[in-house]
Amino acid sequence: MSNASNLPGEGVTSEEPHEEVVETVESVHEPVQVELRRTVRYGRIIIGAIALGVVLGAVVSLFFPVVEGANYELGQVAGLMAVVGGAIGLVVGALLSLLLGVIAGRKRGAAIAVQTDVR
Repeated sequence: MSNASNLPGEGVTSEEPHEEVVETVESVHEPVQVELRRTVRYGRIIIGAIALGVVLGAVVSLFFPVVEGANYELGQVAGLMAVVGGAIGLVVGALLSLLLGVIAGRKRGAAIAVQTDVR
């Protein structure tokens, strides 16, 4: 605990009032013509195709029975087919995203944007 009292006038130092500095802000708005290009999000398409390939590969392997006396189990087959399905999904997704990128790249346009410079 401190011995300082909270009475008015004690321990209070008078401060001189501060002058506020007011700066004028100048903003310039200029219309600028810009070119718009559509694009494809390649990563999302490829990752989605990989995930779909993994799931389809694992599910398809469940429909084929494992013969008796085989040196492998159903889990091993499902894992292998998930990897194969993921690889196929990677290739298909990459080709699909490139094709969509070419199609989307054809559509271009122009627009007016307002560029603001604050000084």
